[in-house]
Amino acid sequence: MTHYSQEMAEYRGETFFAGAEDATNVWLRKIPGQTYANNEGFQTYGNRELKTVPAEDLEAWYQETCTATWRGQPFNVVHTHNGKAEAGYAGGEYVWAQQNGLEGDQYNGFTATLSTGELANVQVVRTDFLKRWKEKHQV
Repeated sequence: MTHYSQEMAEYRGETFFAGAEDATNVWLRKIPGQTYANNEGFQTYGNRELKTVPAEDLEAWYQETCTATWRGQPFNVVHTHNGKAEAGYAGGEYVWAQQNGLEGDQYNGFTATLSTGELANVQVVRTDFLKRWKEKHQV
């Protein structure tokens, strides 16, 4: 199972949230609560620490998207930590969502904190952005 369903990058042996800055650079953002050995060049914006690096300097740049079922219904797993999964309900049965204690509504969607042990049919799909970037730029 993945810890985060969003773009991530590995840079100098550490993992960060990430995203394309422009055609040749990627922004890195420190993950809150993580301790980093590499603090050089990061700038603080509010409670976020960011820096831009050349894509060619990355060890990995990817997104892992995790889906699962809980009580027979589909969910998109956004984050996992200590045996708990933050997940968004991907089904359309709003009465079921309310009856099963999900937070939210039919207009803005439903979310839940679920035990990872209760998830079934867990599937993780990894999209390798660095491989695509290297192919495009013939690196």
